[in-house]
Parts: sequence; C-alpha cells; structure tokens
Amino acid sequence: MKLLKTEITPLINQSMQVEYREQPFLSSPYHTQPSFHAHPELELVFVVEGFGKRIVGNKVEPFESGDMVFIGSNVPHLWLSDPVYYKENSGLQSKVIVCYFNPKIFMQIFEAIKEFEGIRNMIKQSSKGIRILGETRNLIAQKLIALSNIQGFEKVEGLLQIMHLISSSEEKEYIVHNETDHYDDLYPDRIVDVIKFVKENLHEQITLRQVADVACMTEQSFCRFFKKRTNKSFSRFLSNLRIAHACELLLQTDKQVADVAYLCGYNSSAHFCKVFKEHTGVSPFQYKTSMNFT
Repeated sequence: MKLLKTEITPLINQSMQVEYREQPFLSSPYHTQPSFHAHPELELVFVVEGFGKRIVGNKVEPFESGDMVFIGSNVPHLWLSDPVYYKENSGLQSKVIVCYFNPKIFMQIFEAIKEFEGIRNMIKQSSKGIRILGETRNLIAQKLIALSNIQGFEKVEGLLQIMHLISSSEEKEYIVHNETDHYDDLYPDRIVDVIKFVKENLHEQITLRQVADVACMTEQSFCRFFKKRTNKSFSRFLSNLRIAHACELLLQTDKQVADVAYLCGYNSSAHFCKVFKEHTGVSPFQYKTSMNFT
C-alpha cells in the first residue's frame, strides 16, 4: 500500500484544531479520497458513529462507534468505512471528532516543565498507537464534544486535560506491538508543497505557472487538482491568504497601509484596498482603527 507523506498544519493554518465531521463515509477533507497517510501532527480520533476497518502502522483491526485512538507523529494510519457506506442511497452516516496538534509547539513546554513528564512519556509511546477505553474514553469524548465548539485558551486547556487523562489512565492499550514496517513506496503531498511555497513567497508576485511547476503539473491540471483538494480556486485561496496576512500586519505592527500592501504581494495600494474591502467589508484603515478600539 502506498503511503502519502503529508502535513496538516499548513492545510489548517494553525497549530491545533478540533473538528466534528459528519459524512457519508469516513474521509479527511484534506484528501481527495480515503488514503493511507502519515503526518508529523499528533492526532486523536473519536468515532461517534460508524464501523469499518482501522489501519495503524502494520495493524489492521475493525472499528465501530466509540472507537478512540491517539496516534503519534508520522504513524501511518487510515480509517476505512465498511463497503456498505459506499453504496448508493445507503442512508448511513459516519460521525467523527478529530483533533490535530503540532507537537513542536507543545513539546517545548512539556520538556521544560517537570509536571508534564507523564504527558511527555505518553506522547513518546503514542508511536505505537494508543486505544483509549472505558470511563476514560467517555470522559474524553465529553471534553472533545465541548472543545469542537469553543476557541481560545479554553481549547488549549481542554487539550492539556485530555492528554493528562490519557497519560494517567490505565484504561488504554497499544495497537502496534512490533516495529512498524519501513515504507519505501512513499509519495509526497503536492498540495502541502504548494501551500508552503505560497506562504514563503507571499510578498512576491506568484503566478499560476510557478505553483503548477511546484506541483509538477500543467496549469490546467493544477487548477483541477487544487479545486478538488481545497474546494476553492487557487486565485481565491491566494487572495484569502494575502488578506489574512494583511489583517495580522495591520493589528500587530505600526506599518502604513502601503507597506502592508507591498508585504502581502500587492504592487498597488489602491488595488489592495479594493480587495481588502471586498473580503472584510471595511478599508484597511477602518479595520485597524475599529479593531484597536474593541
């Protein structure tokens, strides 16, 4: 089986995320189809409703509603709904809560503070895949449902509580007991390469030809590929990214609007202001002023 080597952080543009998915069959919104994949982000999966086969490392097992697994960095995995879910008019629904977080951000804290030793050790053991059981699973499920509807510090605090519950509980088992197979048949995720290129060159003029070259595709093929993976055109994605970066610069720096426009890849301040207002409903100056008074 080919293994897709990808990353989640560039796709969600944040270091952690908790999301509730309700789908005809289990699949990631970041892939065009269910795929055997691995990424550096830690992942916690709770199947609210559904059944099928779960692959973690070299272990294939059935899963059903209530399945909860914590997966370490770069552990190959796939949740594959039962074939009945793919039948036309099956009427079945898969419901899952998935939590991603970038270990680079949190491990700096875990390594520095002695009280996080249990969590630190648990994360190291998560390379085996950890199945969470019993009352611990029920408690974490309640917290995950709550976390999917909140933002800010409460989400970070809730995530730390969940990791503490996993690390301190005896109601868990390792999925992979032997060394994971070495995968020579790897293929990179071209969408991640494109997004990284765009973010690194956001201050420059970026052409369709450039990003198509990064993806090793023709321009026409790239446009279809990008739209299928992200549900938006590349031009719309690029514009959204530029304006989001502009909002950060307007709030976090004292730079003039013309300087912000240039740093976000706009040669014309007038054009930048026009696009900014189309996205936000206000001019850059109005945005900076109103946000500073909230």
